[in-house]
Amino acid sequence: MGEWIFLLPSISAFKQFPEIVHRAKKGATILDIGCCFGQDLRRLAAYGAPTETMYALDINSSLWDLGYELFKDADRMKATFLEGDFLQDNSALSCLDGKTDIIIACQFLHLFGWENQIKAMKRVVTLSRLGTMLIGYQQARLQAREYIRPWGMMFYHNVESFHEMWEIVQQETGTRWSVTAQLVDLHEWGMEDEDVEWMPQDRMGINFVATREE
Repeated sequence: MGEWIFLLPSISAFKQFPEIVHRAKKGATILDIGCCFGQDLRRLAAYGAPTETMYALDINSSLWDLGYELFKDADRMKATFLEGDFLQDNSALSCLDGKTDIIIACQFLHLFGWENQIKAMKRVVTLSRLGTMLIGYQQARLQAREYIRPWGMMFYHNVESFHEMWEIVQQETGTRWSVTAQLVDLHEWGMEDEDVEWMPQDRMGINFVATREE
């Protein structure tokens, strides 16, 4: 937040963004996991997507409240906010099981270690149905590896490890997904030198899209 990363172009820079807007206008159910201020849902709303079919999840409701304060749209943003931990059984989130069409995960998955990322993607599968699209981006490394942070382990992917994770998820859930992932220079996200100079030399970003086919 202190680096204003939540104001980056995010999914609006993806070539799939027009498709997401189109599906949203047709009534697609959209879930933003780790929504922070709800900026990605508001991007969709700015392109004419109705907010009544949007859902947002974060671990602390104060972030959502700050979103209303920041964007001054409490009278227009009608998305349903769900407070909870995505990795835990969440009765509020269960209302979307098998009913979610678009799942947004920006700067979210890398907060967890390898095993919890697999767990999170299995939860995505539970939420999904045929045609569901998962779209997002996060930090990555040229050499995939795990870090110990004060709050726990974080795993940073490269393209190979991201596909490996999804192979495991598909095998263990009996589903099939079309998965694309691309490493990008962090400057392509709109970050500046001062934003990345503290990171290791092989710092990268990874953009990904996964669509359920079976």
